[in-house]
Amino acid sequence: MKTCPRFTRIRADFERDIRYLGNHASRHAGTVPAKVSARTALGTKQRMARALTRHYERCVECG
Repeated sequence: MKTCPRFTRIRADFERDIRYLGNHASRHAGTVPAKVSARTALGTKQRMARALTRHYERCVECG
């Protein structure tokens, strides 16, 4: 699948946020903030999927 630089940038930004939230959750395992971070990471993954799908559908270079 050939993608444009914007697709790569969108994915990298989301993955950075997901990694940050996941690391926070693992460092503070068992606490309420860790659980919130883990839940937020899952939501961010879903938002990333929607954003990338929307981009892929509309981008002339990707789609």
